[in-house]
Amino acid sequence: MRPPLDHFQTPLPMNDKQEQTSAPSAKLKQRTLFSFFGKKTAAAAGSAASSSTPKATEPIVPTSPSSISTSQKDDTKAVEAEPELAAEPPHFPPTPSLTSEIVPPTSDSFSTPKRARSAISYAESDDEDSNLKNAEKSRRPTRRRRIVADDDDEADEYVPPASSPAANEDEEMLDAVDEDEDLIVSDDEKPKPAVSRQPRKPRSSGALDAFRMGSTSDTPSASESTSRMSTPSMSSGRNNVLSRDEKRKVRMAAFEKTNAGRYEWLLDIRDADGNRPTDEDYDPRTLYIPPSAWASFKPFEKQYWEIKKNLMDTVVFFQKGKFYELYENDAAIGHQVFALKLTDRVNMKMVGIPEATFEYWAAQFIAKGYRIARVDQLETALGKEMKDRKNSKREEKVVQRGLTQVLTSGTLVDESMLTSDMSTYCMALKEAPNPQSRADGPLLGVCFVDTATGIVRACEFQDDISRTKLDTLLTQIRPRELLLEKSGISQKTMRTIKNGLSASSTIHNIKPYNEFWDQERTVREFDSCDFFDEHKEMPDALRNVLDKNPLAASAVGALVWYLRQLKLDKDIFSMGNFHIYDASQQSTSLLLNGQTLKNLEIFNNSFDGGEEGTLFRLMCRCVTPFGKRLFHSWMNHPLRSPEQINGRLDVVELLLDNPNLRDAILGILHKLPDLERMISRVHASRCKPIDFLRILEGFKRIDTGIHELKEDFGTLMKGTALERIVERMPDMASELDSWSRAFSWSRARDEGVFVPEPGFEPEYDESKTHQNALIDDLHELLNRYKKELKCSSLTFKDIGKEVYQVEVPVDVKVPVSWCKMSGTKKFNRYYTDELRKKIKKLLESQETHFAIEARMQDKFYARFDEKYSDWVRMIKAVASMDCLYSLALASAALGEPCCRPEILDQEQSEVTFEELRHPCVSTLTAGTFVPNDVQLGGMSANMIVLTGPNMAGKSTLLRQTCLAVIMAQLGCYVPAKHARLTPMDSIHTRLGANDDIMSSRSTFMVELSETKKILDESTPRTLVILDELGRGTSTYDGQAIAYAVLHHLVSNIGCLGFFSTHYQSLCTDFVHHKQLRMMQMSALVDEAGRRVTFLYKLVDGVCSKSYGMNVASMASVPEEVVQVAETKSLELEEFTQTKQTESDAITLASDFFHLCSVSANKKPLQTLRLPLILDSFL
Repeated sequence: MRPPLDHFQTPLPMNDKQEQTSAPSAKLKQRTLFSFFGKKTAAAAGSAASSSTPKATEPIVPTSPSSISTSQKDDTKAVEAEPELAAEPPHFPPTPSLTSEIVPPTSDSFSTPKRARSAISYAESDDEDSNLKNAEKSRRPTRRRRIVADDDDEADEYVPPASSPAANEDEEMLDAVDEDEDLIVSDDEKPKPAVSRQPRKPRSSGALDAFRMGSTSDTPSASESTSRMSTPSMSSGRNNVLSRDEKRKVRMAAFEKTNAGRYEWLLDIRDADGNRPTDEDYDPRTLYIPPSAWASFKPFEKQYWEIKKNLMDTVVFFQKGKFYELYENDAAIGHQVFALKLTDRVNMKMVGIPEATFEYWAAQFIAKGYRIARVDQLETALGKEMKDRKNSKREEKVVQRGLTQVLTSGTLVDESMLTSDMSTYCMALKEAPNPQSRADGPLLGVCFVDTATGIVRACEFQDDISRTKLDTLLTQIRPRELLLEKSGISQKTMRTIKNGLSASSTIHNIKPYNEFWDQERTVREFDSCDFFDEHKEMPDALRNVLDKNPLAASAVGALVWYLRQLKLDKDIFSMGNFHIYDASQQSTSLLLNGQTLKNLEIFNNSFDGGEEGTLFRLMCRCVTPFGKRLFHSWMNHPLRSPEQINGRLDVVELLLDNPNLRDAILGILHKLPDLERMISRVHASRCKPIDFLRILEGFKRIDTGIHELKEDFGTLMKGTALERIVERMPDMASELDSWSRAFSWSRARDEGVFVPEPGFEPEYDESKTHQNALIDDLHELLNRYKKELKCSSLTFKDIGKEVYQVEVPVDVKVPVSWCKMSGTKKFNRYYTDELRKKIKKLLESQETHFAIEARMQDKFYARFDEKYSDWVRMIKAVASMDCLYSLALASAALGEPCCRPEILDQEQSEVTFEELRHPCVSTLTAGTFVPNDVQLGGMSANMIVLTGPNMAGKSTLLRQTCLAVIMAQLGCYVPAKHARLTPMDSIHTRLGANDDIMSSRSTFMVELSETKKILDESTPRTLVILDELGRGTSTYDGQAIAYAVLHHLVSNIGCLGFFSTHYQSLCTDFVHHKQLRMMQMSALVDEAGRRVTFLYKLVDGVCSKSYGMNVASMASVPEEVVQVAETKSLELEEFTQTKQTESDAITLASDFFHLCSVSANKKPLQTLRLPLILDSFL
């Protein structure tokens, strides 16, 4: 549910002390400048006024200031005088005494300070920068409401006192004028003294909507509007009262007269380099503003456009007091996409949100694909006043603001905006052709960062022509944002990128050199920046990349530039958390390339791309968020070493056999916050005090739990991987104990502030003592007032930002010098001059104390960050323990039968499973699942040629075998009665049939490309799965390719695997091959009824038919079609049998040529490489 926006949906309270005579303000309506500057005549003006509000995708140009002025003398009631229409700020006559104009209040109402109407300008709003020392008031006898001090969004901003009301009018921001408030026109157009106003009518939104969306009525020119204003006869029923349409036309005329030519530069939009949107080099991120426009800007305009001109592709949240506001095009997005209330501010469309809901709304905008910029106030109103008193140089009256954060989908840092525990990456990619051979694949440099944890990784590698390694890398990390060098990526690489990225990912093409730095500039930037110093040196891994890997160094430079635009570069790289990344880790882990990860649905299913039904969803049962991220890395790189695999299995078995040990580990992990992300925010000083307390409590729980684990289960864990994890964890007990004495933990939890213990920080203690003394002075003054008024019930009352008001019962008389601020039926509240002075001293003391508290927070965070490497080691150890705990839980959840796999350390490859089930099948339905025995290698054949009817379960068998091998090499139990295997070095799969339209590849081309990768990368330790190879082309071509590939795999490579096919003749060709075993998925066939009963059991033999006609009948294909197909099938079978020839001679010739190449240590002539016939297709 969208948070309420009360501030923008209800009328704002009036300021206590505002001018009565000023230009009109409050909700003045406007229109876009495109429609305004497009008018040449009065008729054209009417046409422009009827234009509708632009959509979010269209450019919306901020409107210029406008003013409305009119006055009238009523027979019965006087109204507020308003200045005459003028392009320049009007000059007002002296304001008459208020004494004769104030109507005495009734018994149940109070005098009401009236809000001054500010002149129309782009300066700060009156509620933001208004002069709190204005002493004149007006009262509204017709409105009954509680009188309180103004507590709107801008009251904390400071405006220097002005010598006269007119001096501030040009610097005040536009308030909103009620749409249905009557505009009164007098016989003459001179301003009249302001007196009591008539009560307002019920508000109608029709006029507001008509104005914002345009109107079909003609808009008069300035001269026409002036003449109309002086005309006594009006269309309404009252004398001298403008109708709604006439009021709108008056406003439009005033708008034209005041703003003619002011924003014409927005009609010809250009980027910072002067390019138009139609130019090839146009940069939508920037906007050109001519010098003449800068000269005409008011202070607020100048402040806004200085920031916005470089963020035209970003939604800018502009802080105004206790609210964040969006203007013009950004406001249109907020209104149209999120239904935020649209209003007008400083002649610009505006929507606003409360400061407390910024993170919520920022997450909503980011989820819709928008970039978010956050512009914060860098000083308070009181702080500016104190600074201006010390600074003799006159500064702009607007409070200082600055860009503090830019949020994108791939660089989120705040915990409240992160929607997943998994890592979110932003990646930079640099490509260069291979200097040795352009026919080979390119050289690629990659750098990617998880900004939430501050971990940066980089690598440089030579890819093949199919971009296999790049596809694997993209599948593993799934970046949300990708930085590419403009015009520096080849078409083949771009196709791989588009296939590997998710639909929610964003690609940024940035300019070479200036934005996508080369190696030389990257090194120069690192040498000149302040990321590292004498206390923290540059990591060796980063130095090696910068010196030895030019493409990776360039990718690092692009990432630094991009993070610099987001105000994150120093926060991330100064951590020094930099690592070299190896996507394959071929020497230490089981290689799962991108195609295998997709085919086996390791992380994402093929249905909707989610995690439901995936192996990761089944096995990841980690308790902590940082444990889940480590487990994701484990699944990308299963182990290959038998010793390491057995070490994990020993821990899993230990945890399964000892529930008490399992519960003790759970006690450590339970309710731990995301420490890995949180300590990165501490390093960047973006952590809240209450979150810092959660960090300390989390590490305290870990430290205590580890000590108890050693005492209670030290003997049980001895010699296991769990003991090694516990032993390498740093001892942080003394450090954590010192933090328990550094500040008040209860105050940090309850109030969200750091309160150092007495004596810890002298500057803080002195400031607090001074502040308490001022509070004591206030209470002494209150006691004095009690004696003077002889009333013991006097007390202080805080109303909004007007604090320490003296609350007095209504029946107690007070001195005439006391100034009434607010009241109720029973109490009135007052300020005195003496009280104001003391309050101001207290507020200034509090402002100074807030600055000291901020410095204290930075000191605490810097001290904590000194032990950053120790905290990281502690987190990694706990994450490893969490992953082992997850493996134990996943093993226990497999149901029966399940077993610990026997990991073999032998030369000959072997994979054997007895009664193997698919691991992702629910335990509730596992009883109906038909298990199968699988035996590859060892005493059996290396490859199984699998045949069987359609829908008989062949693909399921292939997938479950691969998944069981992955589980075993992760160190988990497997869903089988018995398991025995040698660790595989890679798994390659070719499953399914689908084309690749984005890469302009047909179904058959996709099959051959994947098969080529398998033939190039397979070894005797590889598990290969080929499903129905050759079905993408004609029968004879497909069968020939299937034959050649199968022969090459079993005769030349010797890998393990399955070859699923519907080509029964292949079984005949290889029936005598010792490394091939013919097996089928059994089924019962009713020929008469064309019904097939699938048994889903793997048995020896060859399935003579695929029973396609039976499946067609089951699919309700029309009977006459099935009969014709069956007749034709019999004819083709007879024809094939008569044409079948012996292929043993071809097989023997292929084997002979292969042996020749091995003995001579060279390959035979290309024309004689019969098994490698695929080379002619690729």
